[in-house]
Amino acid sequence: MRYLPALNCWEIDCPDDKDDNGPSRADSSRYYFTKVICVADRLFGRHTRCFLATANRPAKRLKVDESLEAAVVIKDAFAFAKPIASEDDRDEVKTLKKIRATFERDNPDSILYAKIVVGGRVKFKRGSRIVEDTTSTMYTGVDGELLAKVSSDLLFRAHRRIVMDTIGEPLRTVKTAKEFVAVICDAMQCHYAIVDKCKILHRDISDNNILVVRTKDGTVRGLLIDFDCAIDVSKEKTEVRGEMTGTFPFMSLNNLTCSTVPRTSLDDWESVLYLLCWYATIGFGTGEDRSEVRARLKDLDIARWRNGTLVTITKAKRSNLRYFNTFYHDIVCWFDERDKNSKLLRVFALRLYETLFENKLGKGYHGTEGEVDDPFMAAFLKRRQHPTSVNADSTNVADPFALRAEKWEDISKDLLGVINDTKAEMVEWEDTPRHSQ
Repeated sequence: MRYLPALNCWEIDCPDDKDDNGPSRADSSRYYFTKVICVADRLFGRHTRCFLATANRPAKRLKVDESLEAAVVIKDAFAFAKPIASEDDRDEVKTLKKIRATFERDNPDSILYAKIVVGGRVKFKRGSRIVEDTTSTMYTGVDGELLAKVSSDLLFRAHRRIVMDTIGEPLRTVKTAKEFVAVICDAMQCHYAIVDKCKILHRDISDNNILVVRTKDGTVRGLLIDFDCAIDVSKEKTEVRGEMTGTFPFMSLNNLTCSTVPRTSLDDWESVLYLLCWYATIGFGTGEDRSEVRARLKDLDIARWRNGTLVTITKAKRSNLRYFNTFYHDIVCWFDERDKNSKLLRVFALRLYETLFENKLGKGYHGTEGEVDDPFMAAFLKRRQHPTSVNADSTNVADPFALRAEKWEDISKDLLGVINDTKAEMVEWEDTPRHSQ
């Protein structure tokens, strides 16, 4: 990557690893950019940067305030990897190429997905050799000798660049509840198809990994991105036990507790429930800044899902999800009522909860506890008489998450049904940003 002063823009080479033969010089494509949408401003982590770019070299020098018209987004990051590329089954480039190849053959529903253009490990010339840009290379001299003592537990990272052809906006840019649900439905329809057709499990559903895509005709779509934590479940059925991945506020209980129960797509669906609850509580199109939102939410139960330690977040979620009625009173009834679609969002959340935690796999049944003042919600609560899976803490009963994991395919189909039904019902939803009224 280099700055071109004569054109007032940046030039970047993106590798395209067509094989797994190690650090040979890979084919590469050249792009140009002026806009950085994600910066690596932390000392630790993946140091992810993202650029909006084009393959067209500018014909003349750009003005100070002039930007290139972007056609692709480039992700540049140091991701966890295995030293030998051919053995790295969790390489995001391989994952995205598998998804692209599968969907190009069979995508009857025209699902929007993160379509890779090129991608691979970044390589550079050191002396007379071509080497990969990795953490190991950083500690090695030209002659191959270690320049510094490296701890044996230093996690290996490889520098990768990935070019994708769909540009989106952060999830926080949604203007209405209707837009939010449309985006979430798109993302999870894609998620279901990827699990079903590609046997790839994402494992990090969060507000950073779902983008809003606004098409030229005004349609709002959702795009699932960032497959750094994804695995091929057909190869790693026994390797995902007890491994924690994801973002704390949106992690499933199974994930937060580092349970020995294998991760399934239901853990990702559970993350969607938390994502829905959070956004429905903070509201859409409010015009509030972050300090106003924090002040309004600081005393709510849901704030404990984001603020605290691993232990306190887990404890809070267990408490709020223990019973259907508890979930309603602690979380759902606090959805932002200034939104005209708040009741519809509540029904969406309750349907997801029912399908995830009241899937008829637990031991014993219980009814609704307490009274509900809202007749609309009371009618919804009255009809359900199923067990809540999260309610089994005793060592004398079967692990509800283990029972649920055994039926993950059937439950996932039911969750997809919830998504499809909600999407079909959205034609009746209000679609006016509140702050513009």
